[in-house]
Amino acid sequence: MASAKDAVKVRKVTDDISIFSRPFTRFGILPLGGRSVAVRLSNGTVWVLASTPPTDETRQAIDALGTVAYVISPNTDHHWFLGPFKEAYPNAKLIGPAPLADKRKDLKFDTLFSKDTPDTVHGFEEDITVIPFFGTTLTDIAFYHKHSRTLIVGDLVYNLPNTESMPGALNFLFKTFSPGGGLHKKLIAGSVQDRDSVVASAKQVDALDIQRIIPLHGDVIETDAHQKWKVAYQGLL
Repeated sequence: MASAKDAVKVRKVTDDISIFSRPFTRFGILPLGGRSVAVRLSNGTVWVLASTPPTDETRQAIDALGTVAYVISPNTDHHWFLGPFKEAYPNAKLIGPAPLADKRKDLKFDTLFSKDTPDTVHGFEEDITVIPFFGTTLTDIAFYHKHSRTLIVGDLVYNLPNTESMPGALNFLFKTFSPGGGLHKKLIAGSVQDRDSVVASAKQVDALDIQRIIPLHGDVIETDAHQKWKVAYQGLL
């Protein structure tokens, strides 16, 4: 049986998107939670943003969607479970931001999100648009699932409290880590290394029709998602 910290809650967001949420506490006090996301593409294969363990329950739910073709990291921080996912799905392409290849030399990446080769074709572009934020500290990558109009992000948006995997009576205290919150503003501002680059990327996202945001930390945003993106990046749009 999985320990409490490894327990993963599986939920279908749409017929083609499943999320896998688990408890995760930063600095021993901040209930961020963690999440993986699986998307069934139009050709029947599956794209996985891997940021939680590939537990038996996780794999059963992913396999029910189809054959995994891509295992993805959204930045240089969410990489801890790439190896286990690649072991679970050895035929899948492993893809992440270019600096991660230097950080994880033990992993063999098939393609990279790189500002030096921006025209690289990864294979899933018919269904998912890639918006790189090369100007952030973690080289964040945003992903937009066209059919469901869903934005999937790692550390570009937080939406605490995290009731999906870490419900609690004191969750209201962490609302400041959601779009518009004081600490959320500081997190976004602190992540910017190249302002012009981040502004261009944020505007590219803002030009999309966003109906839903799936962050890896905090609850899924199903209401006023596009407006919440605008609020989160109001100083950069």
